Amino acid sequence: ENFRVAMLREDEMTRKRLEMIFEIFPDLQRFWKAKAGILSGGQKQMLAIARPLINPNELLLVDEPSKGLAPIVVEHLIEALHKLKGHTVIILVEQNFYMASQLGTHFYLFDDGRTVHRGPMEELLHDEEMKKKYLGISKTSPGGKQE
Repeated sequence: ENFRVAMLREDEMTRKRLEMIFEIFPDLQRFWKAKAGILSGGQKQMLAIARPLINPNELLLVDEPSKGLAPIVVEHLIEALHKLKGHTVIILVEQNFYMASQLGTHFYLFDDGRTVHRGPMEELLHDEEMKKKYLGISKTSPGGKQE
């Protein structure tokens, strides 16, 4: 029902895009006929990301997809978004640094509404001072574990 509302038309191209969506989000096929109101938070997030893909789009804006999700669901979402990167450009807004670092090729850091730094993700991954200053992340956590 949610996909049918989003479909501009039902044709062969749309059916192929639906197959691609089910390949990227296999769980969606299991609850394909369920009403959105009974879906879990992770399922709703998958549906929200997949729904715009039913039509050809060159850009997907994803805002805080990991918010409120269990870590295992976040891992599944990261895998799905990795697969999606081959089909569309993704702009991800995310406070979960782990998720952003797994998906992003470039980053922008904002402070008080201003861009304070930007560059390739590799640069941020290796700059402990910048992570500590802007993200509150240090090389070792309070328990002494590597992050």
